[in-house]
Formats: sequence, C-alpha cells, structure tokens
Amino acid sequence: MTTHTHRQKDLIADIYHRIASEYDDRIPGFTALDATFSDTEISFVLDRVGPEDQVLDLGCGTGRITLPVARRAGSVTGFDLTGSMLEQAARKAGEENLQVRFEQGDMADLPFPDDSFDVVVSVLALMHVPPADHPAVFAEIRRVLRPGGRLLLGVKNAVFERFSSADRFATVDITDVENKELVFTGTQGGAEFRAPWHSFSPDDLKRLTAVAGLVPVTIRGNIPISAWLADSVLDNGDLAGAVRTLEALLGDLPPLNHLGYHLLVEAVKPAVPS
Repeated sequence: MTTHTHRQKDLIADIYHRIASEYDDRIPGFTALDATFSDTEISFVLDRVGPEDQVLDLGCGTGRITLPVARRAGSVTGFDLTGSMLEQAARKAGEENLQVRFEQGDMADLPFPDDSFDVVVSVLALMHVPPADHPAVFAEIRRVLRPGGRLLLGVKNAVFERFSSADRFATVDITDVENKELVFTGTQGGAEFRAPWHSFSPDDLKRLTAVAGLVPVTIRGNIPISAWLADSVLDNGDLAGAVRTLEALLGDLPPLNHLGYHLLVEAVKPAVPS
C-alpha cells in the first residue's frame, strides 16, 4: 500500500468516525426522489438474497443495507473500515434482535476464508476505495464468494457525471464532481469534511469484474429518467408515478441503464466445471 493510499483510508475512517452518530440522519435524504432511490437500491439487493444465503456486506456503515438483508438471509456479516459506524450498526441490530456478525477491516484484505459467502453486497462504499486498491478489492470479493455466488454492487455512475454535476440523492452530503470528493456539510459540530470519492462507468465495472473473474449479468440504472428531470416536474404526482413505472420496466436495458444517477450491478462467480 502506498503512503498516499494509506492516508486516504485514514482520512475516510476519521471522517466516518466523526459523523457516525449522525449518519442515519443524513442518509437517505428528505425528498420523494431520495426515497425512490433508496427503495430501488434495497429492492435490488433483497430480490437477489434468499433465506439460505450467507451474506457479506462490505462497507456496511450503520447497517442501512445490512439490517434489511439480515431479516431475509440465513446469516449476515457486516464489514467496515470504521469501528464507530459498526457500533451504530450493532446497536440497531441488537434493538431488533437480529443476529449479525460485525468485523472491522480493509476491503482490499478480507479476513475470511476462500468460498465463504453466497452473496457479497457493497452499496456506496466502494466509491471511497482508492483506485489503486480496486483490483485487489474485486479479487478479494471473488475469492470469498462460493462458486455460483453473487456480487451485488451499488456505485455512482461516471457517465451521468460527464453530463451533469447535479446531486439527486440526499441534500447534506454533496458530490463535488470536479474535485472527486464527497463533501459532508451541516454536521452537528459545524465542521465540513471532504472525503475522496470515485465514480464508475459501466465499462469500468465490466473491466474490473472481468479481470477478477466475475461475470456481470445485470447493470441497472438507478433513477435513469428521474435524474434528468427537474424537481418541479417530479412534483406532479401522476407524472412522477408514470416515470417510476417506466424506470422499473426499462432500468435494465441499454442505453437507458447506462444513464442512471447510480449503477446497480449483479455479477456472478462462475461455478466450478463438473
């Protein structure tokens, strides 16, 4: 690991330590579009998780995805760089009497044996991983997946950013596209924090999965129509409903899926030949 990469990880861990207690009040935002965005993410994951699956949630944070998965899967492990975020997740899991294992560490060096999980989930977290570590993270995901296992990934879409710097999800954590940073504004202590932030195009994801030996089977654009419409248009309930229906029908189909604000990806580890 280079000194620069190590410093980036330390910075990210420190920022999330500072905002852990308020994180759940910052995400997912306050508008109907925020709710649709978050619901689409969670549905994408839950539709691909079964009651017998052993699931690893990488970059689980305070459990926004981990807890819904724990209500459905056979077992869940939440993994994150920041201990304070894991403490929040563990507290919430305890309140619901959910059996979730939590571990702290680095996604580029997972402390799990080969072929440990049926599903690996990572929503939003990969965007904080330094680019130099991307190949290692995807290689580690493949290693810990069982043959036939699935990677379920959510990331910001670099194609969208080529056309627009608009933020379409949440209001206090702002994506600074030009400087490739996530800016945490309006924190309880009044400070502003900036964390490195890396988006991915569909081609980036195809390359990273292919090099790691994973096969992408679905690339879905999250809010691929809504993201391009003015808020005033989406305030019309009937029109917004029609847009949501169309997005649900066409979100998997190119080129529309490549234009979403975020990308949701399913990739599979090939089964061992018989």
